[in-house]
Amino acid sequence: MTGAAPTRARPGVRSPLEQKGESLVGRKRESRPDRRGESPFPRESAPQTRDAAEVRLSQDSKLAYHGLWISVLLLLVIGLCMVLSVSVAEGVSGRDKLVYFRPQAFAALGGLVALLVLSRLDYRRLRGLSLLFAGAVLMLLLLVHIPPFGRSEGGASSWLRIGPVSMQPSEFAKLALVMTGAHFLSLRRSRSHETVSGALPFGLLAAGMCALVLLEGDLGTALIMVGLVLGLLWVGGVGFRQWAAVAGTTLVAASIMIFTSKERTSRILAFLDPWHDPTGAGYQIIQSLVALGRGGWLGVGPGESVQKFQYLPKAHTDMIFSILGEEFGLLGTGVVIVLFLVIALASWRLARRCVDPMGKYLIAGCGMLVTLQAVVNIGGVIGALPLTGVPLPFISYGRSSLLAMLAAVGLILGVARHARAGGLAPGISRYGNVARLDSWGRHRRACGARSGAR
Repeated sequence: MTGAAPTRARPGVRSPLEQKGESLVGRKRESRPDRRGESPFPRESAPQTRDAAEVRLSQDSKLAYHGLWISVLLLLVIGLCMVLSVSVAEGVSGRDKLVYFRPQAFAALGGLVALLVLSRLDYRRLRGLSLLFAGAVLMLLLLVHIPPFGRSEGGASSWLRIGPVSMQPSEFAKLALVMTGAHFLSLRRSRSHETVSGALPFGLLAAGMCALVLLEGDLGTALIMVGLVLGLLWVGGVGFRQWAAVAGTTLVAASIMIFTSKERTSRILAFLDPWHDPTGAGYQIIQSLVALGRGGWLGVGPGESVQKFQYLPKAHTDMIFSILGEEFGLLGTGVVIVLFLVIALASWRLARRCVDPMGKYLIAGCGMLVTLQAVVNIGGVIGALPLTGVPLPFISYGRSSLLAMLAAVGLILGVARHARAGGLAPGISRYGNVARLDSWGRHRRACGARSGAR
């Protein structure tokens, strides 16, 4: 029995088995690219992607980060020079020529140390410390009202003396509000659209601090604190109705306190028409305008101010911007305003790019603390706003204010060094509410008590 002869493929024609084998070999070659001349170990693409996502704020926004601390140092140098100029004028009356400069220089040194320490500290460790700091500030605000410790100056009982140490606790109360606000507003219940219940502890703490400051008779500082609370609530995404209710209540309470006090009412009237009482309520603002007008474009020269010789009240604290304008003119005051504008824009840039909610609120709050107080002080000096008695950050004489402001800048730098940077998600307004950036994109997960920690 003969079997069927095997079929031979015609020349140039491949059998189905050969075609199938060649296709399998081709697939293997495609799945295993040629690695000749390369390392035998696989490429680590995942760590590169992770490293790209771990860009810190200080690296992502270098211009804002470096512009911030450079502007602060320049303002600090300008402030020390102006305090020295005003302090020398005290020598005419027989006092020490360095009566203001010496303590201000020591405060600047201590503030720079605090700035460096806070800029190296991981800000997420401040959650518990912020509550302890707020409790300590509340105790100091209470001690101000106890006769052996508190003392009055400038119509306000806001000074505390414990042995050789003299301080103004209300200046540190502003910083405590920012730190506790960043803590409470970044908790899980605050980030899960329960903004009213999440902001309630912060609101109660803020109300208590503001009430203690108002009892001291310092309405200007209390208004700055209320402005910080409103700013943090806005950044925290509180609804417009709730925000407007808080703002309206504050406006009504401030109006009642102003018009029930003869001294505060006179300040408002002096703001509207300082020439109505040129030797009384309007005297300070008139002398301030005289100093600014005398300075002209380029000023009369460093140390050549005349208004600082007891013509302008509070020349070394609240009204030092007028002496700056007299000695360095519109050019000098313009440089100072530009430096504060740089701080405001740098803080806004860092806050927008920060991924962690607590870091975002810390940057925004500290930035508002510096810029809001600068706007209120400069506005009062030039007659655009009523005088409130708040110092000019980094420039006015005041050890407590200088320490608090430098510590606030240290917090901003600390967040920038440790927090991650993130971009804007599609469809979000470029200048929308800062907090809304957190609820979009790949960082939409809930933020717990240790928000920002991986």
